[in-house]
This record gives sequence, structure tokens and C-alpha cells, in this order.
Amino acid sequence: MDINDDKVILIGSGGHALSLAEFSPVEITGYFSKRENPELPGEWLGNDEDALMFADKSVGVHMAFVYHGFPRMEQRRKLIERYKDSGWRFKTLVASSSIITKHSKIGEGSAIMNGVIINRARIGDNCVINTGVIIEHDCEIGKNTFIGPGAVVGGSVKIGKNCFIGLGVKITNGITIGDNISVALGSNVTRNLEEPGIYHGPDLKLFRFKD
Repeated sequence: MDINDDKVILIGSGGHALSLAEFSPVEITGYFSKRENPELPGEWLGNDEDALMFADKSVGVHMAFVYHGFPRMEQRRKLIERYKDSGWRFKTLVASSSIITKHSKIGEGSAIMNGVIINRARIGDNCVINTGVIIEHDCEIGKNTFIGPGAVVGGSVKIGKNCFIGLGVKITNGITIGDNISVALGSNVTRNLEEPGIYHGPDLKLFRFKD
């Protein structure tokens, strides 16, 4: 089934959803959320359970929920899968103020926010590349990865899936960051990160996730 190119439904109603509404190149006709947010455009359509039973899926959705509590992308990943399994298609949103070079690739359902520069890089599905991020040449960003405002990703960096890169993080050229890794805000990443968990502090100390 083809989706309407001129409209989108958001999943979530928090701060990230409001930021998306500021630049969305298409009409936001509604949103799914636990509660109504009168600041969002469009109609409150119910919660996630209502969305999964929604009959009309001709309008694409966009995941505006990032995380709750701990900066970990697992909950978001599971929610994306539930929507996909129920037949929803995800729509990519790209701010007109972003700069994306012609040989870059942007995955389905990703958000490219205001002031982003992407230079010959590959961005996976359902990523969030937040305000003012710079991603340099030959980088690969895995699906469902969030890169926070003002982060700088040097050339030939590989970031896995389901990662959270905090505000202002700087990643040196050629670094590899594995799947399911979070990097705390303001960190400088100068070595490869392989084990899942949160890396924080000047020495990037690992705090392992608890299931």
C-alpha cells in the first residue's frame, strides 16, 4: 500500500515531537500518545494500542518517542517493530535547513533536524540526527540510533544500531562504536567502544546495562 506523501502521523507527544512539528515539511495530521498535548498540531488519535488496531494506514508514521528515563534505545526499537508488524509504514522527515550531500543515503523513518550537515554518509532507518550535528565523509550510522544536538562525527566512523550519542559528543576519525551503546553528553571518543552499556566521564568508564 502506498502512503500519502503530504501527511504524517507522529508517535509520541513530548519535546522531540514538538521539535519535529517546528520544521516538518509535511502536514502532521495527528499523533499517537498516552495523553493529549494541545501544543501539537493534528488530532490526538489515542495510544499505541489504538494505533495497532487503526484501520486506515494510508498516512505514514514517524517515531517521535526517543526514550523514557534511562538513555537506552531498546524500548524505542521494540515500539518501532510493533508498529511495523501491524502494517504501518515509516516516513522520513528532513528539515529544509539541513545540508545533505548528493552521495549520502538516509534510511526510512529517520529525522534530520535543523542545521545538520551530512557529508557522503549512510544513515540507517529510524535514526534521529539532531540539531546542528555534523557527520563527515564515509560514516555509517546503524538503524534506530540517536545522535544528540551539536555532536561531531569524524570521517569513516561506524556507529552500530540502537545507539544513543549524547549532546555535544565528539568522535574521532575512524572510530567504531558497536550496537546498543550509549555515550554520555560532552564525551570525546578517541577509542573503539565494543561492549554494550553507557560510557561516561573523561576516561569513558563503562556502566553496563541491567536487563
